[in-house]
Amino acid sequence: MILMRLLTLWLLLFASPMNALELQDGFKKHSEPPFKYVINNSKNVEELLTSSPNWKNNTSGVLNLGPITESVWLKVSLYNPSRVELPLLLSIDNNLLDKISAYIQLHNRSLLTLDLGDSLPLMQRPIKHEAQLVPVDLPAQSSGVIYLQIQHHGALNIPLSLWHPIEYLKYKSKFNLIYGILAGFMVAMALSNFTVYTFTRKNYFLSAGFIITIIWLLNVHLYGFSYRYIYGNWQWLQQYAQPVLVLYSCLLFTSFISQTLLKNTQLTTYQKPIKWLWSLSSLLAVSLLLMPIEVALLGAYIFSLILALGFWIVALIRYRQDAAQRYAHMSLFSALLIAIAYQLCFELGLLSGALLDRPITYLCYLFTSIVLTYSLMRKYVNERDSKIHAQQAKLAQSKAADALLKERLHLQEQAQEDLESSIDERTFELQVTLRELEEKNRALEKLNMEDPLTKVKNRRYFDKRIMMEVRRSRREQTTLSVVMLDIDHFKRINDTYGHLVGDQAICAVAEQIQQHLKRPHDEVFRYGGEEFVLLLPNTNSQGAIELAQLIRSDLEKFQLTVGEHTLAMTISAGIRSAIASDSKNPTLFTDFADKALYQAKQQGRNRVVVYEHS
Repeated sequence: MILMRLLTLWLLLFASPMNALELQDGFKKHSEPPFKYVINNSKNVEELLTSSPNWKNNTSGVLNLGPITESVWLKVSLYNPSRVELPLLLSIDNNLLDKISAYIQLHNRSLLTLDLGDSLPLMQRPIKHEAQLVPVDLPAQSSGVIYLQIQHHGALNIPLSLWHPIEYLKYKSKFNLIYGILAGFMVAMALSNFTVYTFTRKNYFLSAGFIITIIWLLNVHLYGFSYRYIYGNWQWLQQYAQPVLVLYSCLLFTSFISQTLLKNTQLTTYQKPIKWLWSLSSLLAVSLLLMPIEVALLGAYIFSLILALGFWIVALIRYRQDAAQRYAHMSLFSALLIAIAYQLCFELGLLSGALLDRPITYLCYLFTSIVLTYSLMRKYVNERDSKIHAQQAKLAQSKAADALLKERLHLQEQAQEDLESSIDERTFELQVTLRELEEKNRALEKLNMEDPLTKVKNRRYFDKRIMMEVRRSRREQTTLSVVMLDIDHFKRINDTYGHLVGDQAICAVAEQIQQHLKRPHDEVFRYGGEEFVLLLPNTNSQGAIELAQLIRSDLEKFQLTVGEHTLAMTISAGIRSAIASDSKNPTLFTDFADKALYQAKQQGRNRVVVYEHS
């Protein structure tokens, strides 16, 4: 026996893979730690290692083997390269696993064995918590191996996550806060239904209270809180509570159906089938306790799924007249169907993953509870309104003597409606007229800001735009560039060829300038006569020079043909680039740019000059 233990320790020390999960400094969590697994019925880790198991790799952090009766062994290899001991929590994120045995082998330490699972009392767990947690203190600059032996009655879904204890506490505290709020909301809805029942004596409120209570207990069970706070040492209740709660969470809806969806005449017809359904379900509930747990779970989920589907069909057929109620009940039973089908997929091994990371079941049940309460409140209000309307009808019959007065009031109301209709027509006509005026105003405004000859923006619009851009330049501290352009010797063109040719020359220059403006905020304006101005927001001096030189160069190559005449033109440009400091005096930019333009003219024309502030 001693020899066997020594051999096992030797195997554990050298069985750690070279590619163990390395945990760096500041480790917080690893949502999907890699591990190896093997299906083996060895009773303990000594027997497992001596059997030379054929390990298979898993890098997803989740193992889903479907329904399986054999034991499954997992091997998680860890390495701590830091110089301090690292506390860890290995979380098996499935609260419903039956039995888990954890074997922890750390460097130069003896083998540590821990037992978990919901088939064992809470007090036997290493950490008294609803989650399946394996605590590990990994020594500095050493490796460790955790072997997990897992046995379960049904589909084997094993999601793993690795945590630093402080980070897990933060995560679990946040989860418990959210879960507590939602669970408290469900409790409040159940108590509300019970309270309303005490005042109204409507049985459907009592049924709803019991339904929401059963749903709440089912969710408490699925998330492990019942194992921690309710069941105590009753492990058989932990095993069989889920199928019983699933069955009755659907079965109680038969009372809801009979009390709300079926009329009195229909209730007489369906009374016997409902009694048979209750008897069959009660017999099934007792039989569940005598069945193997995996059979009990599948039977409860399949029977509940059939019931929920039947409820959905009844709701669809019954509420053809009341669309709002039909949609409410159809959405209620749709959510119930989704919740049951979703859980059934996990029981069949079709889906896998951590329960805390898949809140679909809880949200569907929460939605079911909310819609159930809403539909009953709406039903009660409708019944109350119907009674009020009936009383009002009786009162109206007793006032038959006032028929003449009512007719007169009716005529008066008709006249009022005609007057309101006439006012509405006049109002509509006025709105149409105002809309036409607005369109004409916009057209006039466009003409007001556009130069009629060149179709570019005019001097008046430039004065508004430069004021806006100067303020923006000062506010955002961006460079604003203003470029003054003037056609050289334009008077000679007018004197030689006439003003009509001069106008065509101005239009051609404007078109050439516009073709060089690529950015949406860059604009050209006709400043007066043969003079143009460019407004270049967020453009430094170098960018303005390059653009002005490009326009000047291309225009120098441009030949304008007017009738029998071919004209060659050049332009001179003056540039002012700066970050605006005085938003109340935007003319500084045009004044300085004009001075630069004057220097360009003095220096021989056909050139670009930048104003240099002395």
